[in-house]
Amino acid sequence: MDLALPRGVDDVGPDRYALHSRVRSAFEEVTRLYNFQLMEPASLEHLGVLRAKSGEAVDKEIYAFKDKGGRDIGLRFDMTVGMTRYVCSRKGLRLPVKLAASGGIWRYDEPQYGRYRWSHQWDLEVFGPPSVEIDAEVLDACSTMLSRLGLSEATIKIGDRRVVESFIRGKVGITDETQLVDLMRALDKVEKKAADELTGEYVGKGFDPEQVRELLGFGSIRGRPDDVLSKVSELGQDATKDLRVLADILDSRGVRNVEYNMSIVRGIDYYTGIVFEAADNRNPRLGSLFGGGRYDALPRMFGRPDLSATGAAGGIERMALSIAAQTRTAGLLVYVAVAGGGSAYAAKVRKALMDAGIPCEASLQDRQLSKQLEDASRIGATWAVITGDREAKAGSVTLRDMKGRTEETMPLEDAVKRISRA
Repeated sequence: MDLALPRGVDDVGPDRYALHSRVRSAFEEVTRLYNFQLMEPASLEHLGVLRAKSGEAVDKEIYAFKDKGGRDIGLRFDMTVGMTRYVCSRKGLRLPVKLAASGGIWRYDEPQYGRYRWSHQWDLEVFGPPSVEIDAEVLDACSTMLSRLGLSEATIKIGDRRVVESFIRGKVGITDETQLVDLMRALDKVEKKAADELTGEYVGKGFDPEQVRELLGFGSIRGRPDDVLSKVSELGQDATKDLRVLADILDSRGVRNVEYNMSIVRGIDYYTGIVFEAADNRNPRLGSLFGGGRYDALPRMFGRPDLSATGAAGGIERMALSIAAQTRTAGLLVYVAVAGGGSAYAAKVRKALMDAGIPCEASLQDRQLSKQLEDASRIGATWAVITGDREAKAGSVTLRDMKGRTEETMPLEDAVKRISRA
């Protein structure tokens, strides 16, 4: 029997699972701090609902099939579509609605570093009236999550689709909607391709070389919000009101790890206003750790023109790869070792430690004490708690510091307190 997994799918082994858990824990802490309500959208949707975000072209990028009743069904490829459907179908919800979700998603992408066909995603969404304060709330929460994971050096790059469209129409002189969208796709490639390569590509599509160069020059504007807004204003752009307000709000909230970047446009057919993405500057191969923005069109397609929406979604696998590169201190772990007899007392000791919230490991077979201590060292235990007949009779344990290699015998209750304080 071939035990290989399908292409683009992998088991989440213990080491990776531990990293994933760190990301999920940080995410759940952020949802609590910012009062996002956790939920999980259905993993199966009618294909027509999934197409609402990206059109029929999405069929090639997702897992879609007919169910046994002949209905066109698809596996979710993100959380946003399901969460938007959920809110739009419940008109009695009090606005704004702040929702959060995490779970598995399925995309028929080309597998590559940090990208799988089955992966895991976290998602924050706010539905309500259009508000820059809502955009700031999502960005602030995302920044806090980076901080919780020790990724404060990551940069959140922010742009605005309306500013880019205004520049293309007014300065580049492109008013045809198809050409405008095509040029925006060129901006989306600025950080992936050289300017000469992009110029050649778009001249080949019929654009004037000067038009392409002017657009790429605009896309190269990036840096501190005040500096970028000043440069954009010098180009005669007046669609920057929301970016100016956002800069002030983020500054008052203490969000510092941001860069305004005019090449950030994201989902060309999807986003409608402020957009953003975060990159790990130490590992650019990963691509975006998370991305998002304002997307007012999707609620409208679901019958709610009264709703504006801003959200952010991040790849748990990518963030796990990012934090895996960091040096971090191992968490507390205690190994309960048995010297000679006293296995019943050892079980009692382990239960007392676990009741105090202390993670414990123990040998599940009869082994020499030296072998048990080797195991304790191998798994990175902070302490070894040694029990035997002598300790069992006295109600004590021998507490061994695995780093300092020192030992001390003390009552079990005192050992639990010592470990809890460490």
